[in-house]
Amino acid sequence: MAQDALETLQRIVWQARIPLEIRLAASECRSFNEADAYLIAYPRLSYLPLLLPKLHAFFSTSLIADPETVSPYTGYFTYDGVPLKWHLPVGLLYDIYVLSTRDAGADNAAPTSLPFRLTLHFAPDPEKPTMAATPVVLHDSFINSVKEADFLRSGTAKPIMTLGAQESRALWSSTQDNDLPTFAKIHAGLMPSPGQLRNIPLRVYLPSPPDQDPSKAQIKVLQSHIAPTVAIATQNSPAALRGGTGGGAGPAQAQTLGTALHQLVPSLFPSRRTPILATPLLHGAPVPMSAHLEELVRWGCYADGWLSVVLAMRG
Repeated sequence: MAQDALETLQRIVWQARIPLEIRLAASECRSFNEADAYLIAYPRLSYLPLLLPKLHAFFSTSLIADPETVSPYTGYFTYDGVPLKWHLPVGLLYDIYVLSTRDAGADNAAPTSLPFRLTLHFAPDPEKPTMAATPVVLHDSFINSVKEADFLRSGTAKPIMTLGAQESRALWSSTQDNDLPTFAKIHAGLMPSPGQLRNIPLRVYLPSPPDQDPSKAQIKVLQSHIAPTVAIATQNSPAALRGGTGGGAGPAQAQTLGTALHQLVPSLFPSRRTPILATPLLHGAPVPMSAHLEELVRWGCYADGWLSVVLAMRG
């Protein structure tokens, strides 16, 4: 893709927002008819725990418990009874729990379910204990994810480890503030030069089986060392000359989303070119199987550097 088109893709990713409707859990609300919902158009790349102080203030008069005794950071979110992973971006959560459940192959698919309706809890669930997503915990989780992505891209975490303290803080603050210019400058410095990528930091999220109890749903995540290029099979290889069906290792070509998915989940992607059984989604949109992974990870990754693809099953 042309440079202008790739920069446009990055701007679209960072400008995208998702409407949220957040309600206080009925068991924690003093009002019989429930408190008013908190409505916001929230950046897809951002994280739900960043909203907790505002939500605590908004719902403080509706809490049964004394709000002075409730820390905002004990709050957690559920969707359809399922506790949400606080360390995943909200747009990724929406794709996993909403978009992946729709028939991606239907011509007359139902309209997207918006807003994303979430329930906020402050009272801890003894059966499903969660870590308090304090600013320090959320920051450390984000930076650890950045380091892991950096190690896969470069074969070393040296780029992120050698960032100055100011740049390291700016990487996280730009994510919090949805500040693309600041993020893009730091991200570009972390990315290896073209042709120097060691691996693609790719995670593939699979939906739960449709007959599974939503309250027990688990996110299945596939991750492997995916090279930025793949060898082309040649017809002049020894195997081909003997009449074999497979060719030998020839010149390398860019790794596409289709070739990577065929490698990771061949049962769902028997074809490298056509999405037959499932459709890959990135930032809520179907991605062509022919898309080059190196371009996607440079311009369409999440703020932590990961290319997080969600699979929507086709009917």
